[in-house]
Amino acid sequence: MKSTVIKELIENEPEKQEESMKVGILLSLSIGILNACTYVTRGHVFASSQSGNLLYLGLDLAAGEFSNVVKYLFPPIMFGIGIIIAEHFHDKPNYSQWRKYPFYIEILLIVAATFMPDSWNALANPIFGLACGLQTITFAKVRGIPVSTIVINGSYQNSLVHWTRFLHLNDENDAFKALLYLIIVLSYFGGIVLGALLCPALNHYVSLISAILLLGCSFIVLVPNTGKRTKQNDKKS
Repeated sequence: MKSTVIKELIENEPEKQEESMKVGILLSLSIGILNACTYVTRGHVFASSQSGNLLYLGLDLAAGEFSNVVKYLFPPIMFGIGIIIAEHFHDKPNYSQWRKYPFYIEILLIVAATFMPDSWNALANPIFGLACGLQTITFAKVRGIPVSTIVINGSYQNSLVHWTRFLHLNDENDAFKALLYLIIVLSYFGGIVLGALLCPALNHYVSLISAILLLGCSFIVLVPNTGKRTKQNDKKS
């Protein structure tokens, strides 16, 4: 049974490449690297984990440390703006390629913020937050299952929930979802470890690796779809 679940997860990829397992892994890995980079090299600020930024903000406010308000407040605000922008594209009717523009904007934002010096962290970190907000809406599913590639908490919780259900009900669907969520968690965690290991050598330029991985996702998502539509049109004609 386990081998069947693994085969289904790895080999039977969906027609929608934006929901494929390999895209989910690359997205999670990319954001893990980005979070490690901003935390280690950009003043202990998270790129995507806004709950962490708000935690630091609340602790500083409680301690009377008001100097860090801008540092920890603006990334969550820009993250929210990113969600609004991506949702604007998502809501456009009859637009199958709606992911293209917010996705490319995300990549450009990460590249632009990467080349900002450390003295510009107050601007770079909110830009990273904006980029992550875009990804929250642009890629919200893997294999048709709601998954966040931006934060690890939800996937970790869902993995444990579905493993428990599988133990009780022996339903392969629960095993499939549990394994999917676990892979996303491990990819994200692996990105954090890799990013932290590379920071001493590359400093804040580590975030370029995140942009490169996202660029690789763009080829997986957009190019194959173009080929499929061409074949479908040839058959119709």
